[in-house]
Amino acid sequence: MIIEGNGLELRCEVEGPETATAVVFIHGLAASAEIWSGQAERLRDAYRTVRYDLRSHGLSETVDIPCTRSDLAADLVGLLDALGIPRAVLVGHSGGGVVAMQTAVDNPERVAALGLVGTASECNDKTAAWYAETAETAHTAGGASVMCAMGMKPEGRLAPDGPGCAHVTLAMRTLNAAPLTDALAKVRVPTLIVVGETDFLGVGGSVILSRAIEGSELEIVTGRGHGVYLEDPDWFAGRLRRFLEERVEVQAAI
Repeated sequence: MIIEGNGLELRCEVEGPETATAVVFIHGLAASAEIWSGQAERLRDAYRTVRYDLRSHGLSETVDIPCTRSDLAADLVGLLDALGIPRAVLVGHSGGGVVAMQTAVDNPERVAALGLVGTASECNDKTAAWYAETAETAHTAGGASVMCAMGMKPEGRLAPDGPGCAHVTLAMRTLNAAPLTDALAKVRVPTLIVVGETDFLGVGGSVILSRAIEGSELEIVTGRGHGVYLEDPDWFAGRLRRFLEERVEVQAAI
């Protein structure tokens, strides 16, 4: 379905019981909501799962002007408003994790918990340069080339070729100039951090996250790379479900 959020047309897919805890899955650069379909299938029996395409990705509206991380967070909050969801668990992969964290910083009252997969709250010069190169790739060669560069198999609809995806990519690059790490000290929601041992971005960013967010849980998964939830979907779904049952639903009952 197409829903308006923050003045943009955003494509989203909603499954599961309407009154259940909402779990919003946020994809990374050049991908789409389809990349989370396997997790939605595994969790929709007990949770209201929401998957959506970021601006300038998939079937969402393409915006050919620069954006900020807070713009992407505002898109998500607008989507929650349109769906009538006051508070949700945000599960983000890579760049989607950045959107989840920025939303928790900008709108903490809308976030019940965080699931952060293969992502980081800051980046060094090398990673920032990678983001810049990725933006150029997105602009000139398209989303499939970006996915392949990350060692992931392109599936479903990707980011449209052109400046829209490049602008979103460069918004992530600002982690170099304006890290989120210090702001995360204010985050007071249950947080699960998952990273593959062989993630091409390394595990250091996830370790930093675990130290920045009080009470967070860190899982470094042996033999897995940047997309743990794709490489071992059953394990990831089970781990996320256990986290939600132990940390989120119990907290809601107190």
